[in-house]
Amino acid sequence: MAETVERRARVERLLEAAQLLQNPATREGQALRRRLLETCGLSAAGIELGLARCLETHAAPEHLEDLLAWTPEATRAHVLLSGNVFVAALRAIAIGIAASRRVQVRASRRDPALAEALHALAPDLFELTSTLMPAPGEHFWAYGSDATLAELRASLPQGVWFHAHGSGIGAVVVDAAASTDIGAAARAVALDTALFDQRGCLSPRVVCVLGSQLQARAFGQVLASQLSSLDRELPPGPHSAEDAAERRKNRDAAAYAFELFDAGTGWVSLAPQVVAPPADRTLHVSWTSDAAVALSPFALHLTCIATNTLDLREALRLAFPGARLVDLGDMQRPALDGPVDHRPSSLGRLIT
Repeated sequence: MAETVERRARVERLLEAAQLLQNPATREGQALRRRLLETCGLSAAGIELGLARCLETHAAPEHLEDLLAWTPEATRAHVLLSGNVFVAALRAIAIGIAASRRVQVRASRRDPALAEALHALAPDLFELTSTLMPAPGEHFWAYGSDATLAELRASLPQGVWFHAHGSGIGAVVVDAAASTDIGAAARAVALDTALFDQRGCLSPRVVCVLGSQLQARAFGQVLASQLSSLDRELPPGPHSAEDAAERRKNRDAAAYAFELFDAGTGWVSLAPQVVAPPADRTLHVSWTSDAAVALSPFALHLTCIATNTLDLREALRLAFPGARLVDLGDMQRPALDGPVDHRPSSLGRLIT
């Protein structure tokens, strides 16, 4: 019992530091925003909304209990961060300090801002290091692409518990018959897409409409309009000339293969088959009578599924037990109750 209290207290101290950083009126919060403009590749509006909407600073007591229950205790914990979504550092570090009093964190070289800011406010909770060297019996949480994590796993010694959070995508399933406000539903999906410029594993990439082709087209058109509006309200971060050229190439390929709707800097494509478009504020809409079957090719990589009905959510929970099931618009703000997704690799495997 005393150990559980201490573990919870460590996480709560980290959240208190995050609350200070989330506040735009504090000196620390202002410094973080300036630093993020240099590191994370988002616009100022994107940074502000990410901090306000998606940084998990006020966890409900029951969610903290769940986080502690999900997290194994360790003599030492190691955390390797990714730079795709800047707020993700908070959850990853929280899991590390819930696991152990001794935590080493290697921040993303591309975007170390939040990890560095948290460490400056609570330096005794974890150590920032450039090298992680876990020993047998210790736990290692790693975030990145499947290819990067496969190389990392091969380099670790036997006896290390490896928690791999690899490549993932989000999906949306909309029951057309149950959608009374198509504009509000599309707005919620568009917001989850625009947040973090669609870089994260929780970002929606595919939309399955339970209904006809006409209903899917109608939803796709409204979705494209909402994404265009968000381009003005929540502009994307800067792109290099190389990025712009790649975007044009991807758009030309999509226009050749699918029906396409303009969506500001991105687009919405439409076709009966489910495909995952590039992560560039783009979405692919398909129509189906069975979302579980339509999404089954993506089962290993589905992290989060948003739906517009409770019945759909429960049915898909059974079909995809590793994914979070949430309401439309909540994909980028999961409760702080454990791993962001429950795929088997994230729960830890012993390297033998």
